[in-house]
Amino acid sequence: MLHRLLAWLPAGARNLLKRIPGASEARDRLYGRPKGLKAPPGSLRPVVYLPTWLEWEVMKQRPQYLLEALAGAGHTVWFVDPRLGEERMAGERIHLVPSIRPTPGAGVIVYTHFAPTQTLIDRFTDTVVVYDLLDDLAIYEPNEEGLPAERTVKHHHRPLVEEADVVLASNPVLADRHRTEREDLVLVENGVDLDRFTPEGPVAGSLPEGRIVGYHGAVAPWFDFDLFTAIANLRPDLTFVLVGPIDPDAEDRADKLAKLPNVTLLPAQSSDQIAEFVRGFSVGVLPFVIDEMTEAVTPLKMYEYLACGVPMVATPLPACVREEVVQTAHDPASFAARIDEALLLTAAERQDLRNHARTASWDRRVTPLLDRLESLGLRSVD
Repeated sequence: MLHRLLAWLPAGARNLLKRIPGASEARDRLYGRPKGLKAPPGSLRPVVYLPTWLEWEVMKQRPQYLLEALAGAGHTVWFVDPRLGEERMAGERIHLVPSIRPTPGAGVIVYTHFAPTQTLIDRFTDTVVVYDLLDDLAIYEPNEEGLPAERTVKHHHRPLVEEADVVLASNPVLADRHRTEREDLVLVENGVDLDRFTPEGPVAGSLPEGRIVGYHGAVAPWFDFDLFTAIANLRPDLTFVLVGPIDPDAEDRADKLAKLPNVTLLPAQSSDQIAEFVRGFSVGVLPFVIDEMTEAVTPLKMYEYLACGVPMVATPLPACVREEVVQTAHDPASFAARIDEALLLTAAERQDLRNHARTASWDRRVTPLLDRLESLGLRSVD
């Protein structure tokens, strides 16, 4: 199928195609139209995830976890990913499908976090639209340089905010920034899969030996390379490990980091395996640059470290400062000192971290969304 081939093109090639006039319209036609049957009246509305760059099993992020939580609350979920060869199940109620065609054509909840997918929403009827603001919109701008205006997030964002039945935000700072656009915006903070991220279980065999100061996630421009390099130099007796994909804009700096004798970079791991790496960390770190974009971030990895009983040290992002069990520091010396303190935590203190993470389980986090849908009479099919 042509749409699968397009989805597998390198990011650079896809960006070039986006600049061709009419390319987005042609792509949307390839996704097809929904032909599935509407759910019976009174039943919970199915949830349809419109296609983006996300894959179900690769670097599972907030959207996949929220969809799992919705499935756990009784909703059937349809996750559209053109890279799939065929339809398959990813749980009792989660359908992974290569196009929109198998999804119900009416009576659905369309969940989207990427505003340009707005062009696909009108293919459904009797639709409830949930628009999820994951990050500050500035995060999309580097990849949109040179695109026609109608292909950008900014172009579609305001109309989608106005059209959506429910607008979510992942972080209090982000919610405050967008509440002037939508007064009834719902705060649904990030959470953790407590069944996947546990202190007990296997540890990845590819981790180096010794006391590991670990990070998992994208190694991207918002990663504070200068701070991390200085900390690694201050603690040559510790092993520093980064697990995750390297953003093309950060490759040169990541290459320099990898040359340090006590730093190891490991590739991205499947969502089913990442907990094995986190369990092997003696301390988890989150050394992000503090700027307008990262101030509106609540990193999933914060709760994933804690759920595995791994103490955490971070730069003072507002989301990290709010968590009393997370240590924060802004300069190399104090950051290294906080790592030293974290290494001394007892088993009981590490169990307390796990207990703290329980308050952020996804089944709890999804409750404000379910409550809002219920209060509007939109969870069930009319």
